[in-house]
Amino acid sequence: MKYHFPLRSQKLVWIIGFASFLIVLFTLNLLTPDSAVNLTRSLVAFGAAPLFILYANQNHLWFRKSFRWLVSSSHLLLSSAFIFFFGVIVSFEVLSMIPSRYGFFLHLFLLAVSSVIYWAPLLLSCPFHKSKPFMSRFAYFTLTTLLFFIYHEAAFYYYGSRPSAGFMNTGLAAMLITLFYIITQWSKLESHTDRPTVKGYVHSLTEEKKS
Repeated sequence: MKYHFPLRSQKLVWIIGFASFLIVLFTLNLLTPDSAVNLTRSLVAFGAAPLFILYANQNHLWFRKSFRWLVSSSHLLLSSAFIFFFGVIVSFEVLSMIPSRYGFFLHLFLLAVSSVIYWAPLLLSCPFHKSKPFMSRFAYFTLTTLLFFIYHEAAFYYYGSRPSAGFMNTGLAAMLITLFYIITQWSKLESHTDRPTVKGYVHSLTEEKKS
């Protein structure tokens, strides 16, 4: 027997989960060096960006011409992974070489755009857009997660310190939640398989009617 939770209960679970994530986010960043920098980057990449995608889904913003480019880019998984790697990760190291805070503010701009592009293949949903198969999205998610983790660990080894540990830990926590979301959606899709249609592919339905 299957039990279905009311929609209000599901929303409450997600609200509690997101509130818990925010608490973890602040804790992970405040306990590390450069806490203000790490917290700002974490809020942009793993807070504001995915929330914008979900807000756009809810309010059907993808029908606006100004957002159509993001719908198209959500199909380009390799390009999105490339933009994520350089815009979210590498740009921080490169632009930190610019004196004063100009480099950091430029990084925040690139971070915001790149993060939205990163989350689009995973979260974007609209009536006229057919999402990539779950297997492709899972491969994209796995690739970007590995790039994120390996790059930070290599940078920590090179510098002999862990200045971005808060950002990395927050990212891994967000990616763990995303993995749960992908598996949940995948399972929900599989549970709604049209059994008669599937049977029609294996056995001829017309032959069964004749018999």
